[in-house]
Amino acid sequence: MGHFPPAMRAADLETVFPIALPPLRVALRERYLKVRRLDPMALRVAVEELAAVERIRARLARQGWWNGCARS
Repeated sequence: MGHFPPAMRAADLETVFPIALPPLRVALRERYLKVRRLDPMALRVAVEELAAVERIRARLARQGWWNGCARS
């Protein structure tokens, strides 16, 4: 197992995990937005961004990146 620097940038992660990164980014963004949606001040923006996440997820699925597993 190799040694990784403590603070890896997105570019560093892409070199280590080139295949898993697009779905991972979408999943992490979705998780963050679901929490933000609970804040009344951030609700509108979070809902709009969640719609964008769904569009990205659909595009990734068409490209074969997303396996369609159930989301929490």
